[in-house]
Parts: sequence; C-alpha cells; structure tokens
Amino acid sequence: MEKKKEDNVFKVTRSNQYRTVEELLDESKPSLTYYTLLILSSIIVVCGILLGNAPVIIGGMLVTPMLTPVLALALAFSTGEPALLKPLGVLLGKSFGFVVVVSCLVALIFGVPQEAIFDNSARTVILYFVVAVISGIAATFAWAHKEIAAVLPGIAIAVSLVPPISAVGVWLSVLDFDAARFFFFVFFANLLGIVMGSIVVFSLLRFYKADRKIKEKSEEIAQGE
Repeated sequence: MEKKKEDNVFKVTRSNQYRTVEELLDESKPSLTYYTLLILSSIIVVCGILLGNAPVIIGGMLVTPMLTPVLALALAFSTGEPALLKPLGVLLGKSFGFVVVVSCLVALIFGVPQEAIFDNSARTVILYFVVAVISGIAATFAWAHKEIAAVLPGIAIAVSLVPPISAVGVWLSVLDFDAARFFFFVFFANLLGIVMGSIVVFSLLRFYKADRKIKEKSEEIAQGE
C-alpha cells in the first residue's frame, strides 16, 4: 500500500517562489489604486478610533494595502537584494506620512473626545510586537502557499500597522506629543516584528533560490521609478 506523502509547509516549489515574488512585488508598486486604498483605509481607521468602535477599525484594516510592501521589504532583506530596499523604503515612508496627515486632518475636523485615553504600558508594546511577529510569519506562509491564501484577510486584521500610525496623527492634532510618540513606538515595534517574522519564513522556504526572478523584478521596479 502506497504511503501518503505528508505536506511540508517548509517546502515550496520553484514555480510557487517565482509566483510569490512576482505577485508580492507587483502589488508593492506605487499607484493611484494603492494610494486611494491607503487614504480610504486611513479615514475609516481614524473614524473608528474617534468613535471608539473596534469593528470600524477592523474594516479599515481590511482595506489597507500596506501589508504587501512590508512583506516585500522582508523579502529584500532575506534574499540580499539591496536594490529593492530604496523603492520599498520610499513607498513605506510616503505611506506612513499619508496616514499621519490624513488622520490628523480628520481628527482636527471632528475633534478628539475628551474621554479618549491610551494604554502606555510596556505590556501593550510587547503584546503588539508578539502579534506582529506571528502575523508576519502567517502572512508570508500564506503568500508562499497559494492554497492557504484565503487566510490573508484575517492576517490583515492582525497586522496592526495602520491603527497605531493613525493614532499618531490623532494625538498630534491635539498636540499631545507624549501619546503621539508612544504610538509611533508601537507602530515601529509592529513593523519590526512583521519584518522579522517574515524574514525567518522567507529564509526557511529558501527564497534565495529565486534570486533570478527577484533581480528581474528589482530591475523592472528601478526602471519604473
């Protein structure tokens, strides 16, 4: 009797590696669609923050396109492709700037509730970081294994990048620099956690073997700048 072959989550075919690289980098290019979704998600998230409404915040997190360039950045680090770092870094920098500005404007228009508070404990930052690392691992597995890509919306909810950077804009609107600084730190911890988790998975899945495809897409992105 033939023994059934077990699935190995740490094994990805070369064709799946190439597909992942192509889709991830294609969706990480700056475009009108990307910035439109980013602005819309920022407005939804900041409205959820001002309302104290978690479901609204979750809705905004589902709309945001920021997950793909963060994973692409991790791919560039894990495969040693420095040419990708600059365009992805510029895109993420602009994205964060857009979110802060939009959030600040919305907060100035509608006002920040006086009862609004924030938890500035170290425990909060640590928990955000742990969630970010696990989310980065899960998101990278989902991109590499097309058969489990359906979990990406759930991962997008767990990857909490937009809410903390939106909170930075909200607190800047009322000149509360301590709160703004705290949420920027939370955001940075989340970003670092996602990238770290993603780098581990890209390395375990041996994406360095797709270096030809990565270099090809890197040159294509560089020409499009």
